[in-house]
Amino acid sequence: MKGPGFLLVLLVVLGGVSGLGFLLGLGNAAVLAALTALFCLIAAVGGPLWADLRLLAWFAPAVILAVGVPRLVGEVSQWAAIALLAVIVVIAGLLPVLGPRFVTVGLGLGMASLFGYGFQLTGTASAGQILGAPALAVGVIVLLRVLIGAKDPAKPTREALADALTEGAQEHAARLWLADRPRRWTGGVLGGTFRYRAATGLLEIRRKRLDSEEIGETLDAAKEEAVRLADAVRSPTAPDEVEPVRRKEPAELPGATARLVTALWDSLESIRAAATERDESRVDVPKGLRKELRRIELSGAFSWRSAQFRHALRCGLGVALALVVASFRPGDPLTVSFLLGTFAIMQPEWRDSLSKAWQRIGGSLGGAVVLALVLWLLPQGFLLPVGLVALLGGFSVMRTRPMIFNGCMVLMSVGMNATTKHLDPRYVLVEYLLLMVLAGAIALLFGFAAIPGVPKPGPAERFDTAVDATRTLLGSVGRKLRGDDVDPRTLGREFRAAAVAQHGLLAAEPGTKEPAPGQRDALEQAAEALRGLSVTASSLLLRPGSTGVADAVDEAARALGVEEAAEIPVPPDADEEQRLVLDTIAADVVSVGEAAQAFKSC
Repeated sequence: MKGPGFLLVLLVVLGGVSGLGFLLGLGNAAVLAALTALFCLIAAVGGPLWADLRLLAWFAPAVILAVGVPRLVGEVSQWAAIALLAVIVVIAGLLPVLGPRFVTVGLGLGMASLFGYGFQLTGTASAGQILGAPALAVGVIVLLRVLIGAKDPAKPTREALADALTEGAQEHAARLWLADRPRRWTGGVLGGTFRYRAATGLLEIRRKRLDSEEIGETLDAAKEEAVRLADAVRSPTAPDEVEPVRRKEPAELPGATARLVTALWDSLESIRAAATERDESRVDVPKGLRKELRRIELSGAFSWRSAQFRHALRCGLGVALALVVASFRPGDPLTVSFLLGTFAIMQPEWRDSLSKAWQRIGGSLGGAVVLALVLWLLPQGFLLPVGLVALLGGFSVMRTRPMIFNGCMVLMSVGMNATTKHLDPRYVLVEYLLLMVLAGAIALLFGFAAIPGVPKPGPAERFDTAVDATRTLLGSVGRKLRGDDVDPRTLGREFRAAAVAQHGLLAAEPGTKEPAPGQRDALEQAAEALRGLSVTASSLLLRPGSTGVADAVDEAARALGVEEAAEIPVPPDADEEQRLVLDTIAADVVSVGEAAQAFKSC
């Protein structure tokens, strides 16, 4: 959702939830419900409808408890409430290990809990009203999510598949496809995309080695065809007619290279066939694969060696300190802004924390200048409508222009609090700026704080460690598929070791060497591919294997991290699901090989 559409949704959420809240007897807590709904909206949209509804099935009760319980506990013991909020923030900080989709989920959960605790009601509210406010918020958001996605529930999946074909984000597409109701035609597109990405990666290596213009022309022609087919994949219904793939196969190429060119065009042909035939039957995904995926991703999170776990602990400690500071100013209407600012600044990578601090403080200074002009040019009675407009405008650009969002939050927070609390807006503005500076100081203190005894490997060393751990895991999976006696406890330790190493690729300990130009993209590419290899290895263990599949996994282990990755053989007796998994493995191995080349060239 973008532009006017998103603003309309915000108006519906704010007006609808607050109005329903008053009608249902929430009283003063109706405003708490309306603003809590905005944080729920952050987490509710991002995937296909059915996947988002499954997510909301556990996110909704979590938000109700996180928003209501700490506030109720705080009425009995302020220190117990602070400890409970710190635990909630740690959990929110761990959620991103489940994948990029859960970054906004963790953000929404953490911000909703802090907002629910720090928000100052204009009067009293009962325990039922305090718990009813977030319950109403999540109920409206669930209904809104259904209405938004009912017309075309699978649109995000198709968009992701089309983007994977043209831009290479195949791991994201695979996650959405698995989270959605997997259809045979989208599975065909996904498998063809993996084969296409693997073939293009290997041909690019051959082109450089042979210095062949013909291979380069073939790759350019294939990219043009991929863009054309992506439009067919995006279509909500089967296109009336899609032109056959226009092949360009140069002559006089070495045998292995010629086979790759043929495989390249065949993969595009299979994508065209899947996109036009649209077989809507369900794919037989191995039972328990989604649960196994979550287990693998979480297995490495609860470990002292996990960078994400250490970040979550730093977040919990930083927010706990901010809560202690806020406890010395009970009733301060700016407590919410202070707590949310502290939480939002802290990021897994401390350089990102520094960037967030600048966005928060710089945006606040810019908003202060605008507010000063408003106070100079307009009567004070205009502060409330200006603040409401800033709230709507700020949320609409929260992800794309964070500095403008932070500036809008100054207008909203100062304007609304000065008007409703009858305070001097100049005093409130100065206090707001001081609190943002303090929030930045606390967040950066814990963001820069290195945990004693934790190693600080550089980017190249983290890459090598993750590749080695995943290679070891693939080797054990290959032996298990072949029927060798592999200790399940050893296999479990190897899954955890691979997960820890993969998490550490992107979340470095403060004080580590900064990635060179080009290495950051390579780290992100390698992290996605290596996570994908762990998941596909697990899926192979959930169903009967064969010697041919075991040989393919062994070849993937041997070729992993090698600059010139080899082809991964697909046994002739492999069924459709096994072919999809092996195509996934082949594409991921090529992606890791491309990342290895990037590290060598830096």
